[in-house]
Amino acid sequence: HIMITASILSGPKKMADKQPKKGNEDVPCLSLKDFLDPWNKWVVVPNGSWKGWFDWLPEKLRVGPWSPMAPIFLITYIATIIYTKPQPTIEFDYELTRLFPDAYSTCWYYNLIGFLWTLFILHTSLKEMTPTIFLSYTYQSWTAICIRHGISAAAPFLPSSYYMLFQIHEILRFHCLVTATVTFTLWNFALMPVIYVKGCNTDIKKKKFIKFFFGFNLVQAHLLNIVYAILNTIVSSPRRFIVTDLWCSMVTLLAYTLFYLLFMDRMGAHFYPVFSPRAHWCILTYSACVGCYVATYFGWNKLISKFIVTSAIAS
Repeated sequence: HIMITASILSGPKKMADKQPKKGNEDVPCLSLKDFLDPWNKWVVVPNGSWKGWFDWLPEKLRVGPWSPMAPIFLITYIATIIYTKPQPTIEFDYELTRLFPDAYSTCWYYNLIGFLWTLFILHTSLKEMTPTIFLSYTYQSWTAICIRHGISAAAPFLPSSYYMLFQIHEILRFHCLVTATVTFTLWNFALMPVIYVKGCNTDIKKKKFIKFFFGFNLVQAHLLNIVYAILNTIVSSPRRFIVTDLWCSMVTLLAYTLFYLLFMDRMGAHFYPVFSPRAHWCILTYSACVGCYVATYFGWNKLISKFIVTSAIAS
């Protein structure tokens, strides 16, 4: 239930991108000062809806005071992140940072081609839509997958002095897999069916949505993303995830949560209404999202263990 609602906004948002583009006069003129001014109102756009795209959302989820459940969860989550910080360091061991395919191996060629391909998809998506796609969870995940493919391809040629780049390579390992898993699962098995059944009440709307759903870029971002993530993070250089992997992914989740609540909510870009801080049940959706990350961590670790054993027997 939680993850279905967590994605509901992605549908209307992306479908809004298909509508004729409005002129520049329809775009609210915002500056950094609007967000930093302590005397300014919290919601900085009229009616809490960016360009009117989210007028379909109940007003009580767009404007008004936050539920006390939202800050309670955030404070608890931040405190938990601090308390559970891996000791003595959050850095990955040197041996783990050297887990990448050998130059000119089959997996190396895959990562090189995968990097160029995912970069091409980013380019075509930007041409078809707008840079606002980078505000979405989906395309932030896709960008991370693209970056990790690139580092995997470049790693064999980099000296050990590129220490931080190797650390980023490992930090992105579980991050790419968990975000791709969440995107793939929610879009295909929750969001898409809900939009089709509840949001498309005519045959014309259903046909348009199916055409939209199977568009080239969305098939890449929502169907094949999990394939690219698995090939890069597991097949190319398999290892079991450790607690540091999970902790780093929780930090990135917190970063996106704060970005969504402190920036996107204020500018009326309600991509994921179920995470509205104005609803008392938001503490349930926030908690379920964290639980989804933890379940993904243990689930993929079991599959990776079997894959490593099978690969060892085969070799």
